[in-house]
Amino acid sequence: MSPLKGSFIATGNIPQAYTAYHDEPLSLLFGMCHGAMEFNNRVFLYGDRLIRVNLNWIRDYVLTLKGFRYTAPDIVSFPDLLLEKQHEKGFFYEIIAPITDLHSGCPRKENGVTLQLSRPECCLHEPGTDFGLCRLELEADIEYLMVEAVHMIWQATGDDGWLRRNLPRIEKGLHYIMTDPLRWDAAHGLAKRPRTLDTWDFLDRADSSTDRAIRPDDPMGIFHGDNTGLYNAMLLMAKMYRYLGDERSAARHEEEAASLRERIMKYLWNGDFFRHFLPLDKVDYGVDETRQMSLSNAYALNRNILTLEQRKRVIASYRAMRTKYRGELDDFRNLEPPYPCFKGMKAGDYVNGAIAPFVAGQLALGAFESGEERYGVDILKRMGRKISRDGKVAFLYNWRGEDIGGGPRCWCGAELMHAECAGLAGVVDNEKLFRCVTLSPRFTAAEEPKAHVRLEYAASGAAVEYHFTADYEVGRLTFELRSQHERATLRMLLPENAAAPELQIDGRPFACRLDQTAGSVYLTVDNFPSGGRAEIRYR
Repeated sequence: MSPLKGSFIATGNIPQAYTAYHDEPLSLLFGMCHGAMEFNNRVFLYGDRLIRVNLNWIRDYVLTLKGFRYTAPDIVSFPDLLLEKQHEKGFFYEIIAPITDLHSGCPRKENGVTLQLSRPECCLHEPGTDFGLCRLELEADIEYLMVEAVHMIWQATGDDGWLRRNLPRIEKGLHYIMTDPLRWDAAHGLAKRPRTLDTWDFLDRADSSTDRAIRPDDPMGIFHGDNTGLYNAMLLMAKMYRYLGDERSAARHEEEAASLRERIMKYLWNGDFFRHFLPLDKVDYGVDETRQMSLSNAYALNRNILTLEQRKRVIASYRAMRTKYRGELDDFRNLEPPYPCFKGMKAGDYVNGAIAPFVAGQLALGAFESGEERYGVDILKRMGRKISRDGKVAFLYNWRGEDIGGGPRCWCGAELMHAECAGLAGVVDNEKLFRCVTLSPRFTAAEEPKAHVRLEYAASGAAVEYHFTADYEVGRLTFELRSQHERATLRMLLPENAAAPELQIDGRPFACRLDQTAGSVYLTVDNFPSGGRAEIRYR
């Protein structure tokens, strides 16, 4: 097979080219997700500096980076700007916008009234630029997102000097979140924010569209996603410090993470999922918030905080929504039950209960990692058919499946691509530049006869590539590792009810073991040779 550069995932089950667009969308999903990311890709002129954004909110950028790290050569210009402009207190700005846009943080007058989206301390406009930088004061998740950004960028570029330069910055950011009285609730030992819809950026007051500062009378609470994200960021910090040989700092972050997890589970876990908000200031919003499931539960599946049993409970709660409402995409609702009304939004409007493809992506990834691989495939196929039918992925859908717009399509495309890459194709970079990888092909869950996976970090050219085939009638799987790695672990998902598997690599018996995740069985090879060809036979 001739080499093809770039990133792609090709699958073999395409009965007809035309009908495949709707019936077997896995062969098209990577390309459709790439198109969604390109839709929001643009370059700004910040003085004499070129800044590529996707999108121009660092939250969306980091979430989308999960996908466009495989397709975009420049992944550092926007994060570098925000890292360099870090406020002396430790917080990061999150938005770059033209000074004519209120999101720039620059004040403007409307009907004789001066409006400014955030407090002046949270806004930066440098002379000679047509753009401003802004931090929406109410946000409490930017600092952990910057940790995720630094980790992914380091993985893709392999630049250890860049990592050393920026670790103190993101360390300072986490310290800010965990010590500033505006951000940290000392009584619970958890991050806090004003009452928002999950991770969103507005409050339940009419003027929150133009004022997102924190006021003394804003009701405060503890939102689970801020804290599960913080927990995962601490684990990433430990990983990066350990790579650089700083075992003391790595151990400190792991110890702090373990303590944080205890508090998260004590105050926010209800036995089935994380409650939406723990109010510090009591307000009756008309729902039982201890049993209200918000979208960041899907993200919690993939933040290393839940046991397998706990992940399965979260997944069951999402699946129950589809059983209850019976719609094609109803397990991807972003808030259940929704508030009767929040900032004028009725139940089902926007992030007050609409259907979110980014939830689908995180839910699929969590399913792949929790022994529910067929459900993960089902999610990707349903979303793939929806995108193919509509000709695009929407940011949000109403309960009838209609596009209601209102946000970046790039985020949705990236989360679905991430689920396809890390979940279905099972490619996980354990360090940087794919030097140490775990490969868990799960194409048997989709009953695919063959697949070819090539994922390349466009910033460095580092790549992983493998070829998979299956003959389900005779009971044979093959796997060829086409790329070079210092260490590769193969975890091949066996078909359901496969018995007595036998492994040969390059024609010779090879040591392996069988691992189980819930009811799923993986044939595992700890040191798979680069360039090797495995054949697995089973009954």
